[in-house]
Amino acid sequence: VARGLVVGALVAVIGVLFTATGFAVANPLYLAAFALVITLLFSGFGIVGGLWADDWDNLTMMNQFIVRPLVFFGGVFYAVSDLPSPYYELSLLNPMVYMVNGVRHGFLGVSEVDPLRSLVVLSALTAAVLALDAYLFKRGYGLTD
Repeated sequence: VARGLVVGALVAVIGVLFTATGFAVANPLYLAAFALVITLLFSGFGIVGGLWADDWDNLTMMNQFIVRPLVFFGGVFYAVSDLPSPYYELSLLNPMVYMVNGVRHGFLGVSEVDPLRSLVVLSALTAAVLALDAYLFKRGYGLTD
């Protein structure tokens, strides 16, 4: 989580250096909340992946076949609200949509999904993944041969 927050802050600072028009954060509290929830969520998923994976190839496979498609279909490169039904509704099942819109709302003040709804959805998912982590540790899954 700490590494994710530091990397995110460094990327933001470097991004500021490349903006010619100036820089302002529209909603810093939302941005901080989303940064914390997103880093906790990905760290929780990382623990699940680490317990599940037998080798580094399995972790790469998770990135290639799960995370990357979710990013591409998460509204990073297009407006989700422009999608026709039922694709818009299906997009709302993708947690990346809520992450993108939450961070976009934090930086720009613009969001296609209600930011509070996004924060609630991501917080619930984070709680579920962290509960799964605790359960897997309690069972000893992936810790011993």
